[in-house]
Amino acid sequence: MPQEKTIHDIELPYGVTGQMVAVAKYYVANKLKDGFTKEKMFKHFSMSSKTFYKWLENPDYQKYINEMSHVLLPTDELEAVQKMKKKVMAFADKQSVSSAEMKMFMDVFGYVVEADNRIQAEKLGISKDGTGTSAPVSVDEKKNRLLQRLKG
Repeated sequence: MPQEKTIHDIELPYGVTGQMVAVAKYYVANKLKDGFTKEKMFKHFSMSSKTFYKWLENPDYQKYINEMSHVLLPTDELEAVQKMKKKVMAFADKQSVSSAEMKMFMDVFGYVVEADNRIQAEKLGISKDGTGTSAPVSVDEKKNRLLQRLKG
């Protein structure tokens, strides 16, 4: 059985400095974690965003980062996640859903539910906090939107 490839096994492109490697490894290892921001990364490395984006203009550096991403998120694992998401999505078509299935659905697709709530609130002329959207909407317009929505 072949040894599994790690981000340390990826060939360094010509001209990539030690700091560029450190930033790339940090970026790839952390970009999917909750709370990660590029701003925090820039602060961590005492660098400017301009520098990072300049580095990304180098196709070899961009390829290096992409290869590391593929090592950390192997295709077969991504496919497994997609299969599970499809199974969870199937709960929406069931006649009767258990509370465990509903919880699982909300855990997986909670971000979609939040987005839908935001979209629906905007259609009604209100924001998430109930104060209204940035674009002023008249009372008549809000009433018309609500009536249209109720009519389906």
